[in-house]
Amino acid sequence: MTIATTLRTPAVWLGVGGAAMVAWGSTHNEFSFADGGWPNPVVQALGALVPLPINRLLIVVGAIALTWAWWHVKPTRERPPVHAGLTLTLWSLPLLLAPPVLSNDAVLYADLGWIRHLGYDPYVIGLTAAGGPFAPQVDPLWAGFGVAYPPPAILVNQAVVVATGMHPYFSVVAMRIPVLVSIAVMGWVIPRISDQLGRPRRGAVWLGLLNPLLVLHFVGGAHNDAPMVALTLLAIWLVLRFRHDGVSLLLAPILVGVAMALKQQGGLAVVAVAGLPVAARLALLPLPRRLWLLGWRTAIATGVTLTTFVGICLATGLGFGWLRWLDLMGLAGTPAPLALISKGGALVVQVLGGDPENFLRVAGLVSTAILLAVGVWIVVTFADRPLAAVGWGSLAIAVLGQALHPWYLPWSLALLGLVPLTRTQRRWVYGLALAFAIWNAFQTVIWHGQR
Repeated sequence: MTIATTLRTPAVWLGVGGAAMVAWGSTHNEFSFADGGWPNPVVQALGALVPLPINRLLIVVGAIALTWAWWHVKPTRERPPVHAGLTLTLWSLPLLLAPPVLSNDAVLYADLGWIRHLGYDPYVIGLTAAGGPFAPQVDPLWAGFGVAYPPPAILVNQAVVVATGMHPYFSVVAMRIPVLVSIAVMGWVIPRISDQLGRPRRGAVWLGLLNPLLVLHFVGGAHNDAPMVALTLLAIWLVLRFRHDGVSLLLAPILVGVAMALKQQGGLAVVAVAGLPVAARLALLPLPRRLWLLGWRTAIATGVTLTTFVGICLATGLGFGWLRWLDLMGLAGTPAPLALISKGGALVVQVLGGDPENFLRVAGLVSTAILLAVGVWIVVTFADRPLAAVGWGSLAIAVLGQALHPWYLPWSLALLGLVPLTRTQRRWVYGLALAFAIWNAFQTVIWHGQR
């Protein structure tokens, strides 16, 4: 669709309005954990115009409007695709200078960057321990704890904080800069992967780039999953573009290792970069030989990826302190099914006079076993479709892990937009994206407002 036609599409402007409502509602001091509210007079003035509960209503209605708009720009036989770059730009603009929306994680990133700038190890001293301009804004739930982010993610935070002069507000907002660069890479690479795979561009771009979870949680929330997503997609494109073992077993796995060093889940992409060059052979082989071919190639790629990941972590001087904080991911309340079952069971055990901590330990082991079993089933089932294996595997990790956050899903949506889906699969994937975008807005205004 041309730019002019896109500008005349009502759903595009409804999305702009929805994003603006979410941004405006988020300016209310309720969503700042600092005693004085957001450290910016303009933001405070805007927030004062939407007192409780209007600010909460704006966020919910805005998220619904943006989600509705996304669904109604879905390309069909009767409806041509909108201009993706223009549409995403318009939907993103209202969010760029607003406070972090639907999550306070960007403040944590700024505090981590501040801590590292002072020369401290954030894995050791924990959030807020160094004081400074961001400590008063950190959610008290996380104060004193470290993070499970790998070292390069913290170095990116440090670079942003230093570049913005450690400003208490604009350093937080600037955490969107790495995200915007990452989205630009996604916007360049997703259509090209589609071309290499012989898939229609418009569906892949609609699901992988325009979805409301990406707009609200990558752009609006500035979440650090975005660079990992961009690098894994770039690695996949390299493999499809050059189709050479030197790329698929060395260069692309190195890139996946860099992605993993920004967010550990990115390591799953080794299955795709190892398997895509031989996907046609995999489809023709019986299952045992198929698994052998995919297995040994993935083993080599994994060795390269892990070597890169370990080398980067060691080179930063921060090492592997993040390992001690992995269990913290389940501390925040999310709709992760296995975590909810575990916590519910622990409450019942406590009421009955048992040991809830022991129950949680056992439940954690069972949950891990379930996730591993599902992961193995996915790899075996999709061994002839390595990209689909990574797409469904990433979704399984998101849904069956300790915490289910909406910013975990754009990676899965980008991957699944590149592979054929059955009608039932499409309904589940689209339904999850629609429901979670709206649900999280309700969850935020109910549980995450401070006052």
